[in-house]
Amino acid sequence: MKFHKPLLHHKESTVFETKSGSLFIEEKKAASVAVVVLHEGKITLVKQFRHQMAELTFELPGGGLESNEDAEQGAKRELKEETGIVAEQFTYLGKFHPQPYFINRFSHLYFTDSITSFGNQKLDEDEEIEVVHMPVSIVFKTIREGKISDGELGYALFLCQLNGFLPHK
Repeated sequence: MKFHKPLLHHKESTVFETKSGSLFIEEKKAASVAVVVLHEGKITLVKQFRHQMAELTFELPGGGLESNEDAEQGAKRELKEETGIVAEQFTYLGKFHPQPYFINRFSHLYFTDSITSFGNQKLDEDEEIEVVHMPVSIVFKTIREGKISDGELGYALFLCQLNGFLPHK
């Protein structure tokens, strides 16, 4: 894709205008992680207010990778920071590209059901996250009703079903 000149540089991101006039964001650190946690028939979600959308969202625990951190290390760190959960084994599900026409960022998706401990969150200064443990059937029902619309969550659950980690609904 050919871009016009960059419109904005901010830290490690650049906003470009395409020849057709749409915008594209290129990030130097183009990867993040998210984790599907299954424990006693429930999925662990994080509920938080997203200012960009001006609404509360239900999402998987996760976030950006730190420099020199591999995806699994990042998944373990983000899970512990956002939920206080420590898990032993993580299964790699694959990559998720939320909006490849708009941004080069993607997420590495993981599954775990091997929780070793529950502890306290260690949130970033600007994070306000409530941890929610929702029965699998309610997660699917809430997605079906349009009350949860996070694409990363939906795709990760789909991959979990395909790999036999969750029942087909």
